[in-house]
Amino acid sequence: MTLLQNILFYLLILCSLSMLYFLVFYVLKLARYQSAKINEVKYPVSVVICAKNEALNLKKNLPFFLEQDYPDFEVIVVNDSSIDGTADILAVYATQYSNLKVIQITAEQKEGIGKKYPLSVGVENAMHEHLLLSDADCRPCSKNWISGMMNGFTQNIEIVLGFGKYEKRSGWVNKLIQFDTFFVALQYFSFAIKGEPYMGVGRNLAYKKSVYDKVGGFNNHQNIASGDDDLFVMEAANEKNVAIVTNADAHTISISKNTFGDYFNQKKRHLSTGKLYRPDILFHLSVINLSFLYFPLLLWLNILLNNSLLVVLILWMFTLWIRYYTFNFALRKLTSGVNLILSIIFGNTLMLLNLMAASKNLKTKNDRW
Repeated sequence: MTLLQNILFYLLILCSLSMLYFLVFYVLKLARYQSAKINEVKYPVSVVICAKNEALNLKKNLPFFLEQDYPDFEVIVVNDSSIDGTADILAVYATQYSNLKVIQITAEQKEGIGKKYPLSVGVENAMHEHLLLSDADCRPCSKNWISGMMNGFTQNIEIVLGFGKYEKRSGWVNKLIQFDTFFVALQYFSFAIKGEPYMGVGRNLAYKKSVYDKVGGFNNHQNIASGDDDLFVMEAANEKNVAIVTNADAHTISISKNTFGDYFNQKKRHLSTGKLYRPDILFHLSVINLSFLYFPLLLWLNILLNNSLLVVLILWMFTLWIRYYTFNFALRKLTSGVNLILSIIFGNTLMLLNLMAASKNLKTKNDRW
């Protein structure tokens, strides 16, 4: 074997081992994860939703939040200086639902950028200790959403991570978004189970008001537009105070972007806080994503060079089988609308997009939400 062949071969081995380690010691734990037993205690809950020019989404989605099958809850909607009909929609619903609390914020009142200030206003005005967060462009998948998420609050648990999926539609952009959402959840759920929590998604996230106060809310990253979910969780979470909820009744669902450009801009926004993650988490996530990205390239280079062909093919089949096995169980766990076979194709595409979006974020500053 030449020097080049040796380098390509050992790089392939390294990528394979990285992927297998993630799949076996992280994803398999999620696939086998059993949710906690049903919690008989029904904690009073404050659902907090921020809305900026969300009239159409609120008209369609807000009743799903207000009509939950739960004994004691309020829904707080913070209207962040909207200039569409958001205030009018909220005024109508406020006359119909006694559990709706509306808070108006004008452009003059708002402090800082992004979603964090209106969200902090909602949290400060919440009546209850247990907070459940979502977005105006989402809706709960069932009337048992609150019950399902609150079931995660067992002894010592202060933060509960939920799953926010996207509505299944036709087209390859939607399929890519479906896999992206699944793969992100795969990582933050499995890391949390391993005692290494680092993020949640703001469209389905619960925590206690006391843990919010303990870390000073969003004060340590108030100047950053995003991060109300991932940076907050990374700061407030530890290996013992986080639980996950995977059952389908506790999911939220959103309408996905229609065009690739809109999806890529959304991805850039979601990844914009990644550089602020703890070095150990950032390193682990980078290794995982780069392994998935470069494995197929290294595989085909080794095959084309006829480089230890039998070993390479055995390694390929074994890695593919482990990936199929673990992803299959994880997909069932999250009831995600992802095609298992297409996930292999989209997986490599997604890793490349992650790399491109992260590179773009290094050059640009995002100040919107």
